[in-house]
Amino acid sequence: MACIPWQPNMGCAPEWDTLSPDLKGRSTELAWSTMRYLTGGMVGNCLVVYRPCVPEPCTSCASSWMTTPYYYGPYIKDGQWYNQRCGDTGCSCVPLSEVVFPGKVAEVTGVLVDGAVLAETSYRLDNGNRLVRTDGGKWPACQDMRLAENAYGAFAVHYMPGIKPSNDGLWAAGVLAYEFSKACVGDKCRLPSSVTSVVRQGVSMQFDNSMFSNKQTGIREVDAYVLSINPHGLKTPPLIWSPDMVQGRYTPPALFVTP
Repeated sequence: MACIPWQPNMGCAPEWDTLSPDLKGRSTELAWSTMRYLTGGMVGNCLVVYRPCVPEPCTSCASSWMTTPYYYGPYIKDGQWYNQRCGDTGCSCVPLSEVVFPGKVAEVTGVLVDGAVLAETSYRLDNGNRLVRTDGGKWPACQDMRLAENAYGAFAVHYMPGIKPSNDGLWAAGVLAYEFSKACVGDKCRLPSSVTSVVRQGVSMQFDNSMFSNKQTGIREVDAYVLSINPHGLKTPPLIWSPDMVQGRYTPPALFVTP
């Protein structure tokens, strides 16, 4: 799915503002899709909707609430080992309600509970993968997945997976977008010579399957950033999974728009 999750830094493209909106949009989409591929899915992901729930069947969705994340941590007391839910006691004086995501979260753009949009001051993102409730409330432990995300009884988190691009990442995306725009109009560019067809008026470009096959573009500033994010050439981002973790379901975004 084509998307523009972040606005790139176009300081490298003095002529960018003179290009047509269609050309700029298509080139920017290609730049971010390329960044997703080169970074192994860590940078430039599209907005998704995550609907968390506990792995076991719900017994009472009206009264069942998630007071702690579904993971445990060992500790020693009176010379004996114990395995306790993190958040019950331990490092926090007050139990916190948390949702643990299966991977990194670049940005949370909105949270809906029972059809209401929560204020951004009601939660925060910890460690890049934990959504913590800070207003004294608790996240729902289960929900009716048959309902729309904005219905009473539903719980949905809109977020962008991966990591938020740094200024270097936004610059690298801008360089790529500019080079794609030049390739589209037939100008000399720094991209590999893998363009197989170009439709200039229709703003369409095609590339053969070998383009960026070694996860290198040949553009120094782009490759330097990619190497800092994906030094081992991973094809997919690492994920966290445990039978104790909250399960969930992903649905297409409906209410929130990517920045």
